Amino acid sequence: MSRVERRIESVNRPSADRSGAMLDNCFPSEMSLLSANALCNYIAKEYFNSSSLQCRLYYRGLHDIYKVVAYNNEYFFKVYRQGIRRIEEIQDEIDLLNHLKASDIETTLPVVRCDGKFISEFNTANGNRFGVLFTSVGNHGLSEVEETAELNEQLGGYVASIHRAWDSVNLGGNRWNLDAGLFIDRAMHAIREFSDIHVFDIGFLESIAKDLKSKLAILPVRKSQYGMCHGDIYSGNIRVGNDNSPILFDFDFCGTGWRAYDISMYAFPFGMGCDVTKLKKREERKHQFLNGYNKVRAMSDEEIESIALFVPFRRIFNLGMLYITFLPNTWGDIAVIRNVDEDVALLKKWFELNPIL
Repeated sequence: MSRVERRIESVNRPSADRSGAMLDNCFPSEMSLLSANALCNYIAKEYFNSSSLQCRLYYRGLHDIYKVVAYNNEYFFKVYRQGIRRIEEIQDEIDLLNHLKASDIETTLPVVRCDGKFISEFNTANGNRFGVLFTSVGNHGLSEVEETAELNEQLGGYVASIHRAWDSVNLGGNRWNLDAGLFIDRAMHAIREFSDIHVFDIGFLESIAKDLKSKLAILPVRKSQYGMCHGDIYSGNIRVGNDNSPILFDFDFCGTGWRAYDISMYAFPFGMGCDVTKLKKREERKHQFLNGYNKVRAMSDEEIESIALFVPFRRIFNLGMLYITFLPNTWGDIAVIRNVDEDVALLKKWFELNPIL
């Protein structure tokens, strides 16, 4: 069954009311959006036992994020999209964060409910959805402060400390693998289906995917080089404290993969651009980041050389999984098409200046 056929099937499926009973008189919908007012009452009761609370929808992306203010403190309530995260996967995300807390590493943290649980469950017209309240961290977004060699080096050491702390974690395999199966095979399957809807250079992406898989197949998967990763370390998921220390949040993508991939997202970013000035800036950032990272966990030359491989690796994932698979219901195809076209064009430019395959 194709992705389009699966979506049609989900549209034709009867809806359910809060008790789980089918509502035959309601036109089916693909997504639900929880009421901010209802969530305000729910969070006040279940987390703070207080009626003094503010809750507003903050951002809709892969998941729905609500900004919560209680007792003059800021929090963010994440409502996970249906069908993407099982409750076991969310619990592992919580456990990973609590492990970092126990390791004295500052990150966003899950907030426990009054009954001692971390995960809330909501019965919606589209099925059950899960929610977790997280602490707000830092005082500024990374883009709001000046990028310096000191900050990049500090961020490198911070990320290395997270990797090292997670080397002692054994979650039992509930989190996804950040490997070629997800980032290339599943993504390319969705990309091929979308090529029947919108015309783009699918042959270019097929060639990249094939060459990437052959390069990745020879990379080591031994401990420290391969292990639990944040999965989405880019500037939008980094905050900065009063002491100018970097702090990560949004661990939704965390999973097992190459640590060089985790590093590539910030240290060697695709979105920085491809002109000569940006290439020089990218190399400077990578050098500064690795200066800090290697003080905590020394990388081999082989690992460092592989960092560039993970730029197209992540880009194929974005095209196939984020844009085409997960976000059409949020953005609509007009935004998906724009993102696909822009990324394919930039990826072609990237390979003209970075012949890594």
